[in-house]
Amino acid sequence: MINTKAEIRFWGVRGSIPVPGRKTIKFGGNTACVEISYGGDIIICDAGTGIRPLGESIMRRYPNGGFSATILLSHIHWDHYFGFPFFRPLYNSKNIFLIGGPKNSNGSFSSAISRVMRPPYFPIPISAIPSKLNIVTIPEKKFQVGEIEVIPFAVNHPQGAFGWRFNFPNGKSLVHVTDNEPGGKIFRKKIVSVAAGADIMIHDAQYDDAEYKNKIGWGHSPYKYPLSVAAEAGVKKVFLFHFDPNADDLYLQKTFIKAKKFFSKLAPRGACRMAMEGLKIRL
Repeated sequence: MINTKAEIRFWGVRGSIPVPGRKTIKFGGNTACVEISYGGDIIICDAGTGIRPLGESIMRRYPNGGFSATILLSHIHWDHYFGFPFFRPLYNSKNIFLIGGPKNSNGSFSSAISRVMRPPYFPIPISAIPSKLNIVTIPEKKFQVGEIEVIPFAVNHPQGAFGWRFNFPNGKSLVHVTDNEPGGKIFRKKIVSVAAGADIMIHDAQYDDAEYKNKIGWGHSPYKYPLSVAAEAGVKKVFLFHFDPNADDLYLQKTFIKAKKFFSKLAPRGACRMAMEGLKIRL
């Protein structure tokens, strides 16, 4: 068995819109951004506002540049992209980034993100960014990022989105599903199949059951859904993620207590946790 560990760090765990303030200090108010590293390979999942503090961390680690990473965007709804222009490593000509995501209903991934980052919405067009960028549309086929095997899969979200399974050379695996709504039996079977045997699953848990009844079709899950999927798939540990902007620390702590109790009945050997800004996991 290879001794190298994968490292996962949450930089943003919120959905929809950032909510900084004293009531969100514990779990965090930045929107979706997760850093994954294995050896020298670095993957950044989504570019919500959490990517800005990640960028500051990278600038401290690589003050003279020479940094490279793959940025995978599950989709380009605002909460997963509006931190991107404020990611400072983009503006160092010595840095290199591959940026990828799924094709959307309005065309290629590259054209979509280029339309967003340009005047009058932002003063610097993406074509003027000094770092070396390779922007690609990713098909629903597995590929490699260095030593990490990446399996993209379509999830149930308006205008489409990808979830990702990451298989590491040390035999460990991570499934990341940031925006996903319960679908029919065929769709559930697909998610269970992709997540089968994973060590960790990070999954959208924006609502509770009562809230979800009034938000069907919005593309997000009640927290019991990922827990039931994880139990069926034999996932060892679940991190609930993509919290509603109205869910303050007290609300999320109460949700955590209920979620642990629910999951312990479905998977007595499994574990349930809440994603939190700054939390690091070694796998």
